Amino acid sequence: MDDGFAISFSGRIASGKTNITETLARALGWTRTGFSDYLRVVMATKGIIDPTREQLQDLGQSLVEADPDAFCRNVLANAGFVPGGNILLDGIRHVDVQRRVASIVKPSRAILIHLAADDEVVARRVQERGASEQEFRRASGHPVEKDLYRSLPEEADFVIDTSAPLETVLLTCLSALNGAGVDGGIIKAARSMLGNPAKEGDG
Repeated sequence: MDDGFAISFSGRIASGKTNITETLARALGWTRTGFSDYLRVVMATKGIIDPTREQLQDLGQSLVEADPDAFCRNVLANAGFVPGGNILLDGIRHVDVQRRVASIVKPSRAILIHLAADDEVVARRVQERGASEQEFRRASGHPVEKDLYRSLPEEADFVIDTSAPLETVLLTCLSALNGAGVDGGIIKAARSMLGNPAKEGDG
C-alpha cells in the first residue's frame, strides 16, 4: 500500500478551517481531526463540557509548552491515526508543531496548507457568528495565535485564499493535494463527491 498523506491546515480565526476540512474529509473519505477536538476531550475529563475559546487556547498553549511531541501524538491518536495513513489535521498554530507532526506521521507525507482571509472577510464572518469585536480581538491576540500571521504562511506548502466562494476554495484545495502527489483517482472521486467534474490532467 502506498504511504499516505497528513494534510495540516492553519489559518486565523474565521478563515473557514472547520467547514473546509470537514467538507474535504467527506469528499476524500479520509479521517479528519483538529487540535480543538482533542482539547475538548481533555476539558471534558476536567468536567468542562462547553469550554470557551479562551480556555481552549490556554490549554493548548500549556500543552505545547509542556511536551509538544506528546501533544501532537495524543491529537493524532485521539483520531485513530496510524502512521502511513491519510488524515486532515485542522488547527496548526505553531511552525514547530507542524514540523513535529511531519516527523511523527512518517511514512505519511506531511503537507501544510495555510488558509488565508483578509480582514474584511474575517470581520464579516465573526459578525455572522454573533461574536463581538472585543471577543475577536482578544482571541486573535492570544499567544497561541501569533504564528498565524507570518511564520505559518511562510512555512506552508500552499496558501489558499478563503475569501473566494467555498466551492472554489474546495476545488483549489483538491488541486493543491493533487499537485502534492495525492493520487489522481482520489482527487477525481472527491471532485465528483463535491458535484464537480474531474479536471483533465488530474493524476
